[in-house]
Order: sequence, then C-alpha cells, then structure tokens
Amino acid sequence: MKKSIIIILSSLCAILCTSCNESAAKSAEKTPENGAQFKKGEGLSLTDEMKKSIGFTVAEVGEHEIVLSINLDLTATQPNEARGTIPATSAASIKPGMEITIATGNAPVKGTVQSIEKIPFGLPGDLEVTVATSVPLSPGSRLKGSLEIPASGAVPAVPASAVLRTAEGSFVYTVNGSFYVRSPVKTGASNDQFVEINDGLYSGDQIVTTPVMSLWMAELQVLRGGKACTCGH
Repeated sequence: MKKSIIIILSSLCAILCTSCNESAAKSAEKTPENGAQFKKGEGLSLTDEMKKSIGFTVAEVGEHEIVLSINLDLTATQPNEARGTIPATSAASIKPGMEITIATGNAPVKGTVQSIEKIPFGLPGDLEVTVATSVPLSPGSRLKGSLEIPASGAVPAVPASAVLRTAEGSFVYTVNGSFYVRSPVKTGASNDQFVEINDGLYSGDQIVTTPVMSLWMAELQVLRGGKACTCGH
C-alpha cells in the first residue's frame, strides 16, 4: 500500500513539474506586462505602446565638432590666485595661458591657467592647476572653474543622452532589426550635447537616444525579475 502511494505521489510531482516548466517556457515567449522582451543573441524588444509611453527615440551616429568642457573645483589661495586638482586624462587638454571662467557667487570672473603640475602627496594621476585672476578673490573661498577646449575637427559622436554609464563601463543601445542591443563603447571628448565615440560604433549606425536608463531597467527586470520553479506547489 505504502509503495503504491509513493508511486502515485512521484507521478503527481513529475506532472506538476512538467506543467510548471511548460508554463515558464510559454511565459518567456510572451511579452511581459512591462512591454519589454529579451531574446538571447538578439537583444531587447519593446511594444509600440511602451515606446510611446517612455518617449523612445532613435537616431544615427553622426560626426560633430565637439567643444570639450572641463569643470574643476578651485580654492582661492591668494587674492589673485586659485588652485584645484584635475585627473590626468582631463589635464592633458589644458595648457598654460588658456582662459578659464570662475563662478564666484556674483558675476563670473575670467582667469588664466598659469601651470599644471604633479601633486607630491595627492591621489595617483591627479594634477594641480594654478589659475591667476585680475579680480581679487577671497582667500579660502571655494569656487567652480570651467574651461572650453576648441574642437580639432569632426569626430564620430552620439547625443549625450544616448550614453549609459555604469560601473561596468559605458554602453549605447544599438538597433538590431526590431531589437535593441546594449553595446560597449569607448568614449572621448564630451560636452552637454555630444559624446565622442572612439570605439564600438561607426558613423551611420542607428542607436537609441532616449531613454537608455529605462531600457536598462527593463532589460534587468526581464532578465532577473522572474522566479525559478521549485515544484513546491
């Protein structure tokens, strides 16, 4: 009798597990309620309704002359001098004699870059920028400085809104038929409008310009939002 009961229970468990697996497979083929679906090897797809609701837009990678904007924190060390630190990657574009605009809380003040030097006890890779001004500053005051580096020519670039920056690096969603693939890119100069693409895209490639963060959240939800079946009905 006990043997018969065990056989019956084992059969029921097998049927329930098969049913669960079939249901999971069918649900994976359907578009989730959030309007997004991920297909391995092809990328993320969206329903027209979802595209409309999130303000989805696509554009082509173009070539633009990018005026590089560099911002840095400064501290007034003397009445006509301020200093601040900047990463070596940004410092490479700054030269003595360049004009810098300093926000003082009142009217902006124009200054001139005097020197860019290594910091003996600073963070590895950081350099110190010394700026001179003709307008007196309050020693000890903290200021914001900005420089604009002229463009050296047209380069492959995408709208700044198209670049997804994560702990894993920078990405752009490229168009793959009716799917959208999160592709790694190497970026260069940037400003408020455009970001230079050094590697990963070519002029003419189609990309998603907005809203890439929503696409990333949708991708994560589709890939990680499901629950595994353990047959614990």
